[in-house]
Amino acid sequence: MLLEVHNMSLALKRAGRYSKILEDLSFTMEQGETLGIVGESGCGKSMTALSLMQLLPEKARLGGEVKLQGEAISGYSKRKLEKIRGNQMSMIFQDPLTSLNPLQTVGVQIEESLILHTKKSKGERRARVLQLLKAVGLPRAEELIDEYPHQLSGGMRQRIMIAIAMACEPQLLICDEPTTALDVTVQAQILELMNDIKRQTQMGIIMITHDMGVVAEVCDRVIVMYAGKIVEEAPVVELFENPKHPYTQGLLASIPKLGQRKEKLGSIPGTVPTPGSMPVGCRFADRCPHVMDICRNVTPEMIRIKEGHQTACWLYDEKEGKADAAAGSHELETALHN
Repeated sequence: MLLEVHNMSLALKRAGRYSKILEDLSFTMEQGETLGIVGESGCGKSMTALSLMQLLPEKARLGGEVKLQGEAISGYSKRKLEKIRGNQMSMIFQDPLTSLNPLQTVGVQIEESLILHTKKSKGERRARVLQLLKAVGLPRAEELIDEYPHQLSGGMRQRIMIAIAMACEPQLLICDEPTTALDVTVQAQILELMNDIKRQTQMGIIMITHDMGVVAEVCDRVIVMYAGKIVEEAPVVELFENPKHPYTQGLLASIPKLGQRKEKLGSIPGTVPTPGSMPVGCRFADRCPHVMDICRNVTPEMIRIKEGHQTACWLYDEKEGKADAAAGSHELETALHN
């Protein structure tokens, strides 16, 4: 097992008191797997990534356990964490322009992790940087190595970020919305590059996104998050063909489909609750078209739908499950399209 996360929770101090941002996240992933984490803005996707990397404010309260290749890293000191960040696990951040140092050449920035984590000579490091630039599909690597971020396009900067993350051949790569600011052509190239890297290295990738098209393109399995909690988890094909949670169904109903004409795309009314005002019971209850009394009072537990597919919703229970699930799914789909 590459990554094991058990009951990970996060609270941040705001206005003098702690508010829960993430609550009891548990999931695993295998070597060579691409795991998607999806949800609206404010659902906790990026905070999950930062919690895994432990790149959090000093006053943050992080609970639970995170294991990387069987070793618990959740209790690591800052010094120990510095040894594995950029080495065993790396992260590609959302905006490459703000993530790259404008005062240093791209070569120096890629070389930084090699200096920190390897014993390569200066010549060996330069050769590795050139190799990485070529590996991520950048032309004229010999010139590019001495250029600055502002001289590059958005797609090129994102490839530089991938090169930095790949420098020490990590076992786990966390990608936080890596294609958000890119046009569709460059986005397709970046996603193809990610797939190529995974095939060649067998590293695990966590792909954090709100774009279900990206999920369909690169992910093997998907976690759906809402308001800091996991509400559904399934293999990617299963999730698209048989979504169970009302929130997942709403997300998929909002996607335009080729060959299908609609006057209006589906949408989910309302907004994600803020960390300081989480409702009792199911956090999606106020936006759910099939809400019941129990939803507003009791938090649903994860229910197994089938092997590898589970959801947290009161529409399903382990005894009656399948019949209620089918009926509930039909009513929800009707409600979401009306």
